[in-house]
Parts: sequence; structure tokens; C-alpha cells
Amino acid sequence: MLKKLLSGIFISLLTLSGTTLYAQQNNGGSYDIELSITPLAESTIGPRKSLMGAGSDASKNYIAGLIRVGYHYNETWSFGAGVGYSHQDITTTSAIVDPSVERIQYSSELSIWELPLDARVKFLKYLYANAGPMLHFQQNANSHVDKQNGIGFHIGLGAKIPLSQQIAVMLSPNYKMYSLIPFQSEKNYDRARALGIGIGVNYKFAR
Repeated sequence: MLKKLLSGIFISLLTLSGTTLYAQQNNGGSYDIELSITPLAESTIGPRKSLMGAGSDASKNYIAGLIRVGYHYNETWSFGAGVGYSHQDITTTSAIVDPSVERIQYSSELSIWELPLDARVKFLKYLYANAGPMLHFQQNANSHVDKQNGIGFHIGLGAKIPLSQQIAVMLSPNYKMYSLIPFQSEKNYDRARALGIGIGVNYKFAR
């Protein structure tokens, strides 16, 4: 599922230059603000050390929110910066030390503040693709997972449906990888990743 989504996003980005663009009005020089949440997501954490019997981490209840301010360079391109927050519950299973001893599980939480930048390109009438880097910092202490402080990456597709000249609703499948460049580097660094669907509201400021 993940490979198919990323392949679709990549192909869309490659073919955007040849796509026919539609517009009702010129948005060049305008600003908007966007509020979105990601209530549905599949999150993974890894890789653990690639050794037989190594420990593992499982994630559940991932949720994220984002406030983004965008600048429309022209009808096709816009650029944005935002502040986001994500939270997930982690179950860590210990490594196998003695096959006769039951492996121990630890429950913990992972909360991360995110500062994403992105470039967004519009195609067709209501669709867009976006991608960019993400600076992020782990809020809480967690001794079971490598510290998620670093530079990550996010990419996605979206649909932006106007309800009026200034208000629109949005739906955006997206993929995020944290600690693509971790501030503290180790071999086999544990990286959090999330594939989710965001929903939100966009408000365009009148010019």
C-alpha cells in the first residue's frame, strides 16, 4: 500500500509540468492559513538492529495536527511553513536474551513538535501535490526509542474543495519520515514514519 502511494505521488510530480491547469481566478501574491489534523494513520518505528532476536517497537493511536501559513507565488505554485504536533503510543518488546525467558514489553509515549516547510503545486481543478523538509523535536523523554530530534521529510497529495471564495475544505493522504538526518547519529537509528490521511480547513485572506 505504501509503495503504491509513494509511486503514485512520484509519478504525479514528474508529470505535473505537462498537466493542463484550470483556475477560476489569479491567486498570485495572496496568503492563506490552514488548520488540519491526521486522525487516521499507520505509524512504524525502525529499524532496530538487524540481529536475530533483537527488540522491536510497535506504534498505535498516532494522531497529528498542523497549522500552516501559505504564500501563493502564482496560480500554480505556493509555499508554506507551519507548526505541527504528533503523538503516538509505543509498545517496546525486549530482545531475546534467553529463549526460555518470556520477552518483556514496555509501554511508552512519543510526542513530537514539527516545523515543516513545503512547496505545493496545483494541477487539474482541485488537486495538488506537496513536499518539503521538516525540522522536529521530541517533547517527552522516552528511554526505549532513539531520540526523534532532527530533520525529516514529508510528501503528499491533496484535494482542496472551495466552499466560498475564501473558505475551502481539504483531504490529503501524506507520508512523513522523521530523523532522516538525526541530530544524534547512531548505527541502525530508529526512525519514526507515518502514512496517514489529513483533513482540514483553509482560509484565504482577501487581497
